[in-house]
Amino acid sequence: MAYPGSQLYEDAIKQGIRLPEKWHGYGQYAEETLPMPTKYLSAVDILCFRDNAFREYFSNPRYIEMVRQKFGPRVIVHIEEMLKHEIHRKFAREQTLEV
Repeated sequence: MAYPGSQLYEDAIKQGIRLPEKWHGYGQYAEETLPMPTKYLSAVDILCFRDNAFREYFSNPRYIEMVRQKFGPRVIVHIEEMLKHEIHRKFAREQTLEV
């Protein structure tokens, strides 16, 4: 993320890269999160990849078992509850939006 005040932000502005219009657009789990695109991936591609990786990582049976052994079953309940909530993304729904 190119946060306001950072050099990355200034560079993105100069390059004409679309950035979040409001502060909540910088929140990692916010509906209006808008990461910077790369040379090869759009912001939407990055957002979808990041959300899928999050879900895959935290639902991986090896991870779950490691957490169960280190922290006990109460933490597993917390992880399962966390995974019940889908992360809603404005820009992922608007695939036709040029970002």
